[in-house]
Amino acid sequence: MFLNLPISLGKKITISSLFLICTLFSEPFLAPNDPFIRHEIRMLGDEGGLKSIQNTWPIDLGGLSAMQTESDFKLPSSLLDNLISSESNSGWSPISTTISFADDRVTTRGFGPEPRSSFATNTSISWMNDRFAGKLSINAFYGMPLDWKGRKDEGFALDGSYIAARLGNWSTSFGQRERWWGPGWDGSLILSTNARPIPAISIDRRVPEPFETKWFSWIGPWSFHSFIGQMEDERTVPNPYVWGIRGEVCPSIIEGLEIGFSRIMQLGGHGYPSNFSIWVDAFLSQDNFNAQESGKATEPGNQLAGFDFRWKLLDLPFALYGQVAGEDENNFFPEALFFLYGAESWKYLGNSTIRFFAEYVDLTSYWWSGDPRTRNVTYIHGRYKDGYRYYGRPVGHWADSDSQIFTLGGLLQKEDGVGWGVTLRTGDLNEDGESLNSLSNRKSTQYLSFDLFNSRQYPRYGLCAHTSIGWESLDVGDGNKDDSLSAFLSLTRTF
Repeated sequence: MFLNLPISLGKKITISSLFLICTLFSEPFLAPNDPFIRHEIRMLGDEGGLKSIQNTWPIDLGGLSAMQTESDFKLPSSLLDNLISSESNSGWSPISTTISFADDRVTTRGFGPEPRSSFATNTSISWMNDRFAGKLSINAFYGMPLDWKGRKDEGFALDGSYIAARLGNWSTSFGQRERWWGPGWDGSLILSTNARPIPAISIDRRVPEPFETKWFSWIGPWSFHSFIGQMEDERTVPNPYVWGIRGEVCPSIIEGLEIGFSRIMQLGGHGYPSNFSIWVDAFLSQDNFNAQESGKATEPGNQLAGFDFRWKLLDLPFALYGQVAGEDENNFFPEALFFLYGAESWKYLGNSTIRFFAEYVDLTSYWWSGDPRTRNVTYIHGRYKDGYRYYGRPVGHWADSDSQIFTLGGLLQKEDGVGWGVTLRTGDLNEDGESLNSLSNRKSTQYLSFDLFNSRQYPRYGLCAHTSIGWESLDVGDGNKDDSLSAFLSLTRTF
């Protein structure tokens, strides 16, 4: 089949029953939308049951199974045999319908199913055979808040739809697939699920197998991903292209280390060239010089590049992770750097597994350089006035430009597949009050929020429920403070 999943895998790896209902059956990929599934995959890797790339999503299920290692470790829940049986069947999946209700607060969107609108529906169906797979996902969004330009992104969309083909150890796809690049739990500097997925064509290495030659075997498991997409037309520069490239390795010489390298190029668009030479210049980091020499706007465009890592320390249930990205290339090195770093720990608690993490993001760039010119540059560009945003939301971290946010979070995954999670966030949005920031435009804002969320399934009814309650405070000073309660409910029915 497309996945090449062995039935014996179910005896060695067990993943949450949330797969069974909340994920469509004839799909080869795991989308970055469930923190509990991610937690359990991490548990497998950290306890020796999996040697694979885990910081790049979506994850190919065939690649996940192929990189399993011999281990006695088992997760508390054990329904993967049923999942394998369903995923290995070619043909059509059952129809899945989701209805979501939320308040109008859509400030944060970490690794999870947080809403983008106060009311949304989704109906999807997928199909798969030995070499091809596809998914049709029809969405309707209503009750969207106004973005920083006074627009409402409402109506119908095909977010989540795609067609894919397997070519040996590579897969190619076209569609609107959500992506997450990096080890962070609350956000990613380069590519996250904060904004809607950009329509794109992509190529991905399916199984991150090491090189067989002794000269390169020390690199360990490695992956490569690239996509080319196009942004919306309701922008200062309509329909610019986005080109993303990412590679990851797990070097065998350092146990427990996962390293990733990412680049994003924003180029072309209405009124600007997008010929082959422009793409070559962008790839070679030849930014800005053409415009400076000719006085014409012929430079390739906007770029971000970054490095990330996650390192599990020795045999301890503890890992450090971090991500650094930069804007404004200068001699092949970014001038304005911004950072994300964190720590996480995990353990058994009775028949359950838990994970805690602490994460800090600094999007100001100033503290690194000490140069005032590096303020107000993150996700911002002189040509592309809308910046590195898609339909008003940052494609990178949700906090947007010139922000500093500290997050504490925890996950509890029970034996019966019920998951509980909590996040506490505090910090400053748009620190100096001058930057273009989608959450706090031209205002320095103190931010504080608390969220408690739950995921559970009801197999008898083919139903999966995601719920969340929380509180949020935005304080812009001068007595202008907005405190609000929040709630979210999402029901998925598989027919």
